[in-house]
Amino acid sequence: MEFIGKKCPVCSAEFKQDDDVVVCPKCGAPYHRDCYKIKGKCIFPALHKEGKSWKSVYCNDTEAQENDASDDSDNTVCRFCGHKNSKDSIVCENCGEFLTGQSAFTHHSEPQNDDSSEELEKIREQIKNVTPVMGSADFYANGNTPFNFGYDLNEDHGGVTADELSDYVGSNVLYYIPVFSRIKNFNSSRFNFAAFLFNGAWYIYRKQYIKGILISLLMLAISAFQGFAMKFWSGELWEKANNALGVPGYAPTYQEYFKWISENCTNQEMLIMALPYVLSLVSFIVMIFCGIMANKGYYKKAIKTVKNIKTNSVDEQPEDIKRSIIRKGGVHPGAAFTLLTCESIISVAIMYFFS
Repeated sequence: MEFIGKKCPVCSAEFKQDDDVVVCPKCGAPYHRDCYKIKGKCIFPALHKEGKSWKSVYCNDTEAQENDASDDSDNTVCRFCGHKNSKDSIVCENCGEFLTGQSAFTHHSEPQNDDSSEELEKIREQIKNVTPVMGSADFYANGNTPFNFGYDLNEDHGGVTADELSDYVGSNVLYYIPVFSRIKNFNSSRFNFAAFLFNGAWYIYRKQYIKGILISLLMLAISAFQGFAMKFWSGELWEKANNALGVPGYAPTYQEYFKWISENCTNQEMLIMALPYVLSLVSFIVMIFCGIMANKGYYKKAIKTVKNIKTNSVDEQPEDIKRSIIRKGGVHPGAAFTLLTCESIISVAIMYFFS
């Protein structure tokens, strides 16, 4: 087979003698049959438009080059999308991929050496002007993520860069970095549904331990007080109302309840009867407050923490500072799960005690 030793454009594995290979009828690009099924089409549409062959561009085939319709001596062809770029381009102007080497959108944990720092800066500057094709399967393949999803990694947040904030956030960067930029530029955040649903546990998950514990204790206190009020204060009054209205043999309407209560209860008794429902409303307001304020509080916490690390690490190497930021930030799922478990056990105990 003529493609033995060549690499499949999709999986990058070399073709072997027994591989089931299919070839694009337009440009001659070879694929493993399963790889081609995954893509559903040839991944080199630019070659089709220009009448070029896969061999001439990727195999340095002299004969194929002579048969191509045009001469690309002044261009560099992207090996991912086939787009022609100027010779001095570092990343593809069409898809944003490196014209040599790995994907431009893959983060690497290895520190860059001094020799490559200038080249890295040039790459980042050029990436700012590239608009990748968002939402495609290829874009997010193999864990690839965009460098900044349209945001400048060097954006200053009061002495902290967006790049440093992304190191601190660790998980779900593509949500939080745009939100942080929005808070900084417009003083406007987004509603955090995770904080709304899990309140204290979310704060613990994001390593804001004091806030998380205080909010969880507040929610448990409201729940306990609600159970106490229902059992010892308002329960007798509601039972009296139910008996007067014929419950359970009859299902009274809200209007009938309100009429009986207004005619037979004092103002103090009405307040006592409403207390459990007022406490439910207070609990819901706390949840809403967490959802509204979570992102702004986390933003302030991130900036403060990163600043402290940088202030206390002035004599350390940038790589060590970066590791300190990553270690201090990130998430703590174990602590959040433990808190949720404890909250569930205590809530069940409260329900059982006041039932």
